Amino acid sequence: MQAKEMMITDLPLVATSTSLAQLAQVMGAKNASHVLVVGADSKLVGLVSGMDLHKALAEDKLDFCAEQIMTPRQKLLVVYPDTPLEEAAEILTGRKISQLPVVLNDVPVGYLHLNNVLEHTSQLATKSRNQLEQFRQAALLLEAMREGLVVVDCDYRVREFNPAAVEYSGVAAQQVLGRQSRLYLEDHSRVRRVMETGKPLLNLEVKNSREQVFLTNNVPIVVDGEIVGVLQTFSEITDLKRLQQQLLNTKEELDKAFALTLPNSRVEYKLKSTPEYRDVFNVANGLIEVTEVIEDGGYQHVVNALKVAADLNEKGLMGLLGIDKDILVQALIFHDLGKSQPVLNVGQVADPRKAFEPGIMHAMRSADIAENYYQKPQDVVTLIRYHHHSEEQLPADFPSHLLPMLRLLQIIDGLSAGLTRRNGRIGFRVNGSRVTIVENNAHPVYNRTIEVDLYTGQDFVYNGIKLLSIKREAAAK
Repeated sequence: MQAKEMMITDLPLVATSTSLAQLAQVMGAKNASHVLVVGADSKLVGLVSGMDLHKALAEDKLDFCAEQIMTPRQKLLVVYPDTPLEEAAEILTGRKISQLPVVLNDVPVGYLHLNNVLEHTSQLATKSRNQLEQFRQAALLLEAMREGLVVVDCDYRVREFNPAAVEYSGVAAQQVLGRQSRLYLEDHSRVRRVMETGKPLLNLEVKNSREQVFLTNNVPIVVDGEIVGVLQTFSEITDLKRLQQQLLNTKEELDKAFALTLPNSRVEYKLKSTPEYRDVFNVANGLIEVTEVIEDGGYQHVVNALKVAADLNEKGLMGLLGIDKDILVQALIFHDLGKSQPVLNVGQVADPRKAFEPGIMHAMRSADIAENYYQKPQDVVTLIRYHHHSEEQLPADFPSHLLPMLRLLQIIDGLSAGLTRRNGRIGFRVNGSRVTIVENNAHPVYNRTIEVDLYTGQDFVYNGIKLLSIKREAAAK
């Protein structure tokens, strides 16, 4: 800060002939402890302090004027508008004076008062202490960070290299700090790209020569609209990537194993070419807005259904009298083979009651395909044909021994729909013929806990609102 930013500009100016009484009046009016004496050309010729005035009055020099008691210009210390405030503070405190004239071409333009300067320097000291404490805290944070952190200036010199960066890179901080990095200077360097474009590069994966994989974030450091450096953070995700690859390999193996259970490639092709849609449901008008198109949704739906069936099998449900695991699996594979879906796009709003055909229709087609093209057992065909019927809609001659399996098929179909189309989370508990299901997703109707008895068909909903039976809900999906 310069003197002009702190100086007082309401000046107590007097002429050389000003009487002592008038000097006292000017000091009082300007609330000043001094007056500046100027000549006819407005240039500073002297200064009368309160002490000078008090001394003259004590010596009974009542008829004296300003020129006779002032400290002349040649003995005065002055500063200029562009004098650094720190330098002015040293003069005030070093010479033990309370005011310091500020002149431009020897014309007074202001003055500095000791109290104001001391208050400002005290504030600066407090701010400096706070900044020092912040710097200390920042240094502790940098040391505690598990992410590597590197700061590179606009000359590609490394200015910060925290302990995690040392650990990940195996390079000592002393080897890189203050030095220009050839790595960041390379044309393909992400740091260089951020430096040149000013656009951050986030969540990028980088592999080094030791086959370590890092997730990096590169952000420009901008001061007064100018890019002065780049801050890079990185963390090692090698183990995570290996696990991810293992999961992908496992999924591929599962897909291949599932494909082997399909009767032929036409069934696989049909399932993989039947889309499903993720959407947001508007409770007020019953419309949906498509948020994602799942191109192989039919295939994913069947895979999820078989996973749910496998989980229920682990809980012992498939050992229940009236449940035939092989028949149920065949029904799950073929239950949507005759499904025909509309063509919808992301962002499109539609009425699901008009856009999608009733489930009963594709259930009938799927049953005909299973029976006439693949000669599936009659129980499999019957389960497929009626898996979208409520029990009130079943024909009178529906085999009663298939009711437990039909109820289970509808439960699995509904849960798989939640997994596939709504990214739902599910859980269940088996107690004899009773299955308790917890379903959690964005659709209000299917966000509930429900218990179903596979033998009696009786169901209980525990979310405080009595809904339609699980069979009716499954039929609507």
